[in-house]
Amino acid sequence: MKQLMEGLDAGYQEVMGLYEELLVLAKAIAGSLEAGQWEAVDTELARKQNIMDVIESKEGELGELRERVREKLGLEAFSLSVLQGKLPTNKLSDTMAQLMDVIVELQEQEKNNEEILRKLVAGVQGQLEDFGRSKQAAKAYLPGPKGYGEARFVDEKK
Repeated sequence: MKQLMEGLDAGYQEVMGLYEELLVLAKAIAGSLEAGQWEAVDTELARKQNIMDVIESKEGELGELRERVREKLGLEAFSLSVLQGKLPTNKLSDTMAQLMDVIVELQEQEKNNEEILRKLVAGVQGQLEDFGRSKQAAKAYLPGPKGYGEARFVDEKK
């Protein structure tokens, strides 16, 4: 059982390291967005997806470990609070608390990135609207179609 708990702790520490990488990457994405470096943003998003794929596979492994712990202890569901009454879980609890702190900080950074992106999109939409109005105004001053010939007055009273 001790080995399973140590495996869980090690797994969550590894996942925490991956989330810390995501946090560093999210800060880099914010800088690239603000600088308008779209190629860098694209590269960073690809790296983010790779890290998220690794996290997903690690979560699958951790899920299997949690299930084994649950079965060995005869629990209905895996819960850290239930485990605390049956096993020493201080180290795992500390790791989980640290992981949650990193995730909260990552969520805040992601919200910030989303806000930066919304502002950039709004700016581009404003430029497109200005361009559309300019194009429409320029079109108004273009000579009309030549197929109609000269303007003529038609006297309908005759």
